[in-house]
Amino acid sequence: MGRGKRRLAVIVLALSCAASCKRVVAPRLDAVRALRNEVRPAFQPPVDGLLKAADVDLFLKVRGRAKSVTVGEALAAAGADAVEFAWVRARIQEALLALDAERATSASAESYARGIAALREARKAARDPKVRSRLDGEIATLERERASLRRTGPGTAGLLRNASIVGRRRAEIEAAGL
Repeated sequence: MGRGKRRLAVIVLALSCAASCKRVVAPRLDAVRALRNEVRPAFQPPVDGLLKAADVDLFLKVRGRAKSVTVGEALAAAGADAVEFAWVRARIQEALLALDAERATSASAESYARGIAALREARKAARDPKVRSRLDGEIATLERERASLRRTGPGTAGLLRNASIVGRRRAEIEAAGL
């Protein structure tokens, strides 16, 4: 085949391929509206950071459905936004951690109280002044440590409110899984 015929065959082939392809036209959007849709998420978390009972309901609904389908499918079925679900999940986790920290602090304080009471009983029974002095020092040390537990702070008011909401439904939340 000659050089001219080969070039003609390539041109004909290229034209026939081009003719068989459909032209794809991108939808026209106003540039500002398109940018706004890209930048602004659909979910805006509340400024105060507080959970509502409906948020916990949504979380439980999605987690319940996610046992049989993917989380994305469960979100779509619930009509929920993935960003909203992530925000609610994070607030629930924070609240659970605050509840666990409070429980641990209370248990530690009780343990210190029992230890201090036992040392006081031992001090009462001790006859040697050196032993009594050493026990006084140990009691004072344990009392300072117990007092430092209480100074850790209760947390923000919003976190305490979220912990209250989550605490009432903790069993359901833990059964659904995080």
